[in-house]
Parts: sequence; C-alpha cells; structure tokens
Amino acid sequence: MSPETRKRLLRTVCAAISAGLLAQGARPAFCAERPLPDPVGYAKRFWGDLKELPKKPGTWRKGQWYLAGGVLAATGVALVYDENIRDFNETHRADTWRNLSFASTHFGDSTYQVPIISGFYLGGMAFGSMTMRKIAADATEASVIAALMINPALNYLTGRALPSRHEDASKFKPFTFHRYSFPSGHTSAAFALASVLDVDLRSTFGYWHTPLVYGMALGVAHSRVYDDKHYLSEVILGGAIGWSIGNWIASKNRNAPPADITLLPYPNGAQVAYRF
Repeated sequence: MSPETRKRLLRTVCAAISAGLLAQGARPAFCAERPLPDPVGYAKRFWGDLKELPKKPGTWRKGQWYLAGGVLAATGVALVYDENIRDFNETHRADTWRNLSFASTHFGDSTYQVPIISGFYLGGMAFGSMTMRKIAADATEASVIAALMINPALNYLTGRALPSRHEDASKFKPFTFHRYSFPSGHTSAAFALASVLDVDLRSTFGYWHTPLVYGMALGVAHSRVYDDKHYLSEVILGGAIGWSIGNWIASKNRNAPPADITLLPYPNGAQVAYRF
C-alpha cells in the first residue's frame, strides 16, 4: 500500500469515527422524532424541493436580497484581484498552511463527506434516531443540489478555466465544456454539509459546534485557493451557494400535519372545524 493510499484510508477512518462519536453523543438528546419518508417518499421530497428552488428568490425578504447582493459584490471585487492573490500564494509557501490545506481539503469531496454522511445514517439506524437520519438525508440532498447540479450548470454558463491552465484570470468562454472553474464545487459541497450540520444540531447543542463545522468548510475554501485549484472569487460564490442550499434544506418544516377541515353537527345547524 502506497503512502498516499494509507493517508487517504486514515483520513476516511478518522472522518467515520468522528461522525460516529458525534452521533452517539447526540443520541440521548433526540426525542419525539418523526420518521423520514421511505425511499420513494424521499425521492418525491427531493423532486419537490427541485421544483421549488427556482421560485425561491421570489419569496426572499429584503435582508436576503441584501445578503445576495453582498455575495455578488464580494465575488466581483475578488475577480479583480484573483490573479494577484494567486501570484502571492505562489511566492509565499509555508509548511503550516500546506498541512492545514492537506487536513481540510477533503471535507469538500467524497473522502470525508461519504463516511460522515454514512456515519450519521448508520448511527441513526443503530440508535433509532430519526434526527441523525435527517442529517444524512439533508446533507445528501444539499450536497447533490449545490455541488452536482448548480455548480456544473454555472461552470458551463461561465466557461472559466482552472488556474492550473495558466490562462488570464479574466478570460471566460461561456457554454464551453471542460472549463469548470467558476464556481468551486468542493467549496459548495463543504458549506452545504457544514450548514446542514449546524442547523440540524443547533436545537440540541446550541452553537458549540458551529465554529468546528464552518472552520472545516473555510479550510476547504482556503485549500482550493492555496493549492491553485480555484481563484478566490470562485470559492466565495461556491461557499455562498452551498451555505444557502444547506440552510434552506435543513430548515424546512417537513413535519407540519396537513390542514384538516371537518363538518360537525351543531344545534340548529352545523359547525366547521379547521385543524392545522
């Protein structure tokens, strides 16, 4: 077994153990949980969310529009300095930053995400916790929508080459395949997972875990720029996409009982009962 294979195996095992310990520690606090839908029901839920997604901007409040505008402004400013930041990283290398990048970068890909999500699902099955299974379901859906659907579409629409191609950072070739730099899919997946963990664990643990999960996501964003995989503007937009999708998926109230209208007998007439 090569040293690189051993390192990857060790990272995967560590991620799985961490997820299992977190799930086991959370178990006593989970109660009054509703079961998740069966696979067919989950597929219907997924499809329903996909149909709802294009309509979401129409329901945004003023603060959400300000936030979206801020993200676009930050992305635009970063576009101006992308090349300078890349040049700075090329000339300022340090073992500390290299080790940090190595430790965190796979939080945005299957090396960490698969064992973490699987750990929560298996923990939910073993401990009888629907909340752990909800985390797995939410994280899977959020990562797929953000990193495997929205990002590839934007990659194709923008057509920006990876920094490693050594092209001008301002060069875009829309509607061109194999130019998949803008935005960063790894960063989207990392922030999607981090936001799901943050929201779904918040009612149980408060906010103690928030710096940890978002710290790992920020580590992914840093690694993509430091390792010359993406420009800064790409991780800003990718992180915003993952964060917004993860928060939306995890915060949805899926347990509200349907409204029920009942006609009841009443002296000299009838009474309508509306239950919600």
